Amino acid sequence: MTEASCLRIYLHESSKIDGQPAMESILKLCHDAGLRGVSVLRGIEGIGQNGIHSTSFLALSNDLPLMIEAIDTTERVEKALTQMQAHLGGCTVATWPVSIRLGCIDTNGATHGND
Repeated sequence: MTEASCLRIYLHESSKIDGQPAMESILKLCHDAGLRGVSVLRGIEGIGQNGIHSTSFLALSNDLPLMIEAIDTTERVEKALTQMQAHLGGCTVATWPVSIRLGCIDTNGATHGND
């Protein structure tokens, strides 16, 4: 078992960072910070500051919720957050400790197992 941290960033499809789509900007920031195990998840519905965002036929939203999640060593997650903090603007960010039971993140940054 490997101890690590999970980083989750909440945003919307229409979110922008420095005039660019926030999802693309955050993925680049994660890559530049050396994070591994990064995924983008699109929500089918969510409630935010501007009400309900939904994929329902009646709503047909093009502003669905997104989550960018990374699992890596706590050291890399903290370093990445320090580098990204000035760019995250109105995004909600959460971190918590995780135990990796399948696969492995080694100290050299390589991921093994579930790639």
